[in-house]
Amino acid sequence: MVTAKRVKRAAAAEASPVKEEEAEEVVYDKENEENSGGGGGGKKKRSKKRLPSDDEEDYEAESNNDEEEELDAGGDEEAPASPPPKRSKKKGANKAAALAASPLADRHVNPTGKPAEAGIISKVYVENFMCHRKLSVDLCRNVNFIHGQNGSGKSAILAAVQVCLGAGARRTHRARNLKDLVRKEAGEGCTGAKLRVTLWNKGADGYLPDVYGDYITVERTISLRSGGFNGYKLLDCTGKEQSRSKKDLDAMLDQLNIQVENPVAVLDQEEAKKFLTGKAEDKYAFFTKATELERLDNCYASIQDNILEQEATGARAKENINGAIENTKKLKQEWEQFQQLDKLEVELQDMRAKFGWSLHEEFDGTLQAELKKEQKFARSLEKRKGELVEAEKTLNVTDDEEIELKNQLTALAEEASEAAEGCSTLKNELSEAKAPLKQKERDRGVLARELAQAKKAHKNAQKRLERARKEVMESQGNAANEERERTRKIAQTEQDLAAAKEKVDPLKEDVQRYLTDYQDVEPSVANMKDTREGTEKQVHAVQQRLKAMQAEGGGAGSRALAVFGSKCKPLYEAVQKAVKTNKFKGPVAGPVGMYVKVVPGKEKFAQIAEAAIGPGGLDRFVVTHKDDVTLMNKLRRDVGCGPRECALFKISPKAAKQKYNVPAPPAGVESVTSVLNVENAMAFNFLVDNCNIDTSALTESKESSEQALLVKDGQGRRSIRGGKIRKVFFLPNGDHWEAKAGNLVMVGNDRGLKQTIGVDRSAAIESIKHEMKALHTELTRNKEEEKGVKDAQHKAKVAWNRSKKDYEKVTTAIKKMEQVLDELKAEAEVSEEVPTIDTSEFEQEIEEAEAVMQQLKDKEAAAAQEIETLQPGLAEKQKSLDEMTARNNKILDDIDKVEAKLEDIVKGQTRRQEAVDKVRAKMQQMEQAVEQQEEVVKDAKEKAAEALASARKMQFDYEREVKLCKLKTDNDGEVPEGHELPEEPTDEELAKIEVVEVPKEQAYYKAKIKTKQKKIEQEKERRNLSESDPAVARDKYHRAKKDLQSKIDQIDAITANVNDLTKDLKARQKRWKQFRGHIAEMTNLGFDEFLNKKGSAGEVEFDHEEKQLNLIVQKDNTDEKSQTKDVKALSGGERSFATLSLLLAIGESLETPFRVMDEFDVFLDPVARKIAMQTLTEVALEMRHRQFIFITPQDCSSLKTGPMLKIFKMKAPARNAKVGGPQQQTLDFGSN
Repeated sequence: MVTAKRVKRAAAAEASPVKEEEAEEVVYDKENEENSGGGGGGKKKRSKKRLPSDDEEDYEAESNNDEEEELDAGGDEEAPASPPPKRSKKKGANKAAALAASPLADRHVNPTGKPAEAGIISKVYVENFMCHRKLSVDLCRNVNFIHGQNGSGKSAILAAVQVCLGAGARRTHRARNLKDLVRKEAGEGCTGAKLRVTLWNKGADGYLPDVYGDYITVERTISLRSGGFNGYKLLDCTGKEQSRSKKDLDAMLDQLNIQVENPVAVLDQEEAKKFLTGKAEDKYAFFTKATELERLDNCYASIQDNILEQEATGARAKENINGAIENTKKLKQEWEQFQQLDKLEVELQDMRAKFGWSLHEEFDGTLQAELKKEQKFARSLEKRKGELVEAEKTLNVTDDEEIELKNQLTALAEEASEAAEGCSTLKNELSEAKAPLKQKERDRGVLARELAQAKKAHKNAQKRLERARKEVMESQGNAANEERERTRKIAQTEQDLAAAKEKVDPLKEDVQRYLTDYQDVEPSVANMKDTREGTEKQVHAVQQRLKAMQAEGGGAGSRALAVFGSKCKPLYEAVQKAVKTNKFKGPVAGPVGMYVKVVPGKEKFAQIAEAAIGPGGLDRFVVTHKDDVTLMNKLRRDVGCGPRECALFKISPKAAKQKYNVPAPPAGVESVTSVLNVENAMAFNFLVDNCNIDTSALTESKESSEQALLVKDGQGRRSIRGGKIRKVFFLPNGDHWEAKAGNLVMVGNDRGLKQTIGVDRSAAIESIKHEMKALHTELTRNKEEEKGVKDAQHKAKVAWNRSKKDYEKVTTAIKKMEQVLDELKAEAEVSEEVPTIDTSEFEQEIEEAEAVMQQLKDKEAAAAQEIETLQPGLAEKQKSLDEMTARNNKILDDIDKVEAKLEDIVKGQTRRQEAVDKVRAKMQQMEQAVEQQEEVVKDAKEKAAEALASARKMQFDYEREVKLCKLKTDNDGEVPEGHELPEEPTDEELAKIEVVEVPKEQAYYKAKIKTKQKKIEQEKERRNLSESDPAVARDKYHRAKKDLQSKIDQIDAITANVNDLTKDLKARQKRWKQFRGHIAEMTNLGFDEFLNKKGSAGEVEFDHEEKQLNLIVQKDNTDEKSQTKDVKALSGGERSFATLSLLLAIGESLETPFRVMDEFDVFLDPVARKIAMQTLTEVALEMRHRQFIFITPQDCSSLKTGPMLKIFKMKAPARNAKVGGPQQQTLDFGSN
């Protein structure tokens, strides 16, 4: 039904008959097009507070002055709206009659004659969406015009409505995924975009008014960060969140008849262009899509496919039922023989019950031991908690910065705990996920063996057919030469066809293998390209630094600032000029590298000291005042610094007065602070805070570093001697090691060692030239590797294309041979001259063998597809586990940094804090031990409970077997009617079974069970039986009998269901044609009615067979001579008005509460555009029960605003304000 009231899918999907009264139902399953996934992968990072960049400062300044951008609605709110034109009484009567006979006469959402109350848009709010930082638009209930220059963000409002109300990114025609819609200018600090659409929810048609009130707000969040919320929120009229379920959003949209993916309800720029410039076929397709007729037709086609599928299922079931009958008879005979083994089975069941009780005793003993251990750990934990409380009372910390650091440390500890739990969970999930894959691989191996047997049977059947045909030819003599020749051709063709079919599977496997090879090498090509481009960028950066060094003045012994960065010298000179003019409010230092010197006699550690500082530390500038940050950013822009060049660092004014008092390194090693001498206090304190130079030790070799600093406790946990040291760097390559969570972590230095500290200009130039040479060598190697993977990709592609051609060639030959074989067989059937011997039995045997082969191939392909489907999930879980492990290591690094800073700040409270930390660590260890013990106890309880339940079930089975054996003994091997015993016990019966104490351990009873089973097996062999368990044989018989009856019932149900579905489908298709005729009639009447408003008339001509829609327009409704079928003959204004009238007429068949038209006036000249806008305004004002939103780049000053009409003018795009910047123009298309 075109009202888009969504209901459940027709009963075809469930193979059940559909009731007559459900003929009006429509399937409307909306898919959420989301390509972002979880949004913005990557690890969540914690770092020190970074100074805002220039763009961020401008954004903050703007947000302080204008926190939320509001669109200005032009005009006077009190001005009355112009009255709508009167409609013709005759036309109105025709339309009223059509509506009265309409199958849609029961519609009721926002009835005509009163303003809409439910489903219309009250407000749209966006934040960091497309070109808008923040934007809020309050719409009126009837007509809204939004206009502005191109690029001002008009269509972003439409895109926000679409995305917020369930549409995907591709539907907006603006991006492929939601992340691309986030405002690019927001910068790296932006976490994502936020959208809100507030809807009216009043009147009888409101959605859950008791829950949401008079307004519903849909909030959509687009997150760029891993772990951020990506989805929908439904808020009530007070702003309180009520739901995050997509199902609730769909239910609300369904109740309010909101259809953002319907091109008539929401006509964006792309749909508008297609409609205005489309052919008759395009307009017809647009009509069927907009009115849901296309979706109905597709639904009925799906029902027809379901009918055919069920008929095929029924036919297969009838063919397979004979085998089930024979199998049931065979299993019944085998079960009757097994009844003689009841006595042995009773003894076996007794041993099993005793084995279960012995196993229960073993698990129960383990449980009791673990419970005692848990109680001991709990008492120790309470003691540790008391010690921690007493230790914390001795602390008297009032410093704000210390409190903040402690809060950070607590948060990081929680994160570390969560990350550790996440790693454990992911490991378990990965292990569980591998189990189905292994099972599928085993199933595939079984299918391969069955397929080989089926091929062998097929080959034997072909040989028997060839022998039969040879006997035919030998027996018929010379009188049947023609028949023998035909028989020979049939045999030869079938032989060739079988040989060709044997080639299909290997060729198909080759195609898939070569395609996999080609796809596997594609990521390597992209990676090698990225590596090569990265090396080229490094070469360019070193070239720029070399040029700056060579251009910088100074003699051979002078120091060069350009060695720290190409922008260091010009920025330093600019800073000095500003200092001389007293522009800075506080001290400024930089670049940091100019204050750093190597202590005499320790030059051999200079390179690894610089490696410990890390990249980007020596070109920094340091300030103390927030206003100096703004000035420095301006100077950085003036000299052309990039985002990472000569970055800023702000420290407190207290830190600018004197250096931090850092401890000396442990005996036998050096630290960065002992190797390097930093003259400036600001530079020194920056290196301590940002580069942790006081916690990095320097040694001559790995062995000497471990001998001097590595400590190992009795439990094998490793740590660093000295307390303050966190990282240990050593020669000759600058590698370093750390101790994390008791483990030794080794980190290699991939960048190589270089020295910029303590070298003069000429030596620095030589060093850069050496670095340039090394980079060129690396670039050459990268290009060769890239060429190698590209050649491998090309080779794989050529092999794939060649295998595809061979496969297609063989399949084409098979089709031709099958056609020739059909023709030969047809000739043999019509030939009456020579009698032939019937070989149909052998041919049927071959066909059955081929069917079995094809069925096994299909199963094998399905198993392979399932294996392939499971593999990406395993790779994704492995990737998640690796990411979680890396995140855990990063959190541990952050904890080390925070602890180091806290140690420097606390000073006098160090010993007390260390005591508290030790107690807290012991308490946490004990808590972890308690938690681990609780898990152990929980596991032991589960195992004990499972063992008890299993033992009781075995005891029940033993007692049941005893009773059955006695009943059969007393009644000649049969159980009397009314004395049947239940096969499965109830929970109450199991609970009543008391625990049985057994004298032996479970190994004894396990051996007894094997002995009994062997004896039963010997008895079965003596009786020539294949099964080992009578219960299994009995169950097989009952299952076979039940399965046989089920197949019979299934055949009957399928037959009845097909008949009901066929009858119902015919009724639905008949009803669909009535819908189509009524909608076409209403569209025609509406088109003529809208044209009458301008003194014209018209007709919509539908050709349902050719699927075309044409317009007939009479310019003057009183002059038939002005009628024309060629719309191109109309003027621009007349053509545009006719096209828009058709849109409005189609829209009358919908009940969507609002309609949006974006750039509806595209391709129109100014005169036609003015007419169209006036007409749209008049029509929309007359339809007070609907809301209209018109988006146009043109001026709307000719329209008069009022309570029912608002005009919103967008601000000009920011790029137009830049002198010399790119300017965007609006092209004015003519009418032709």
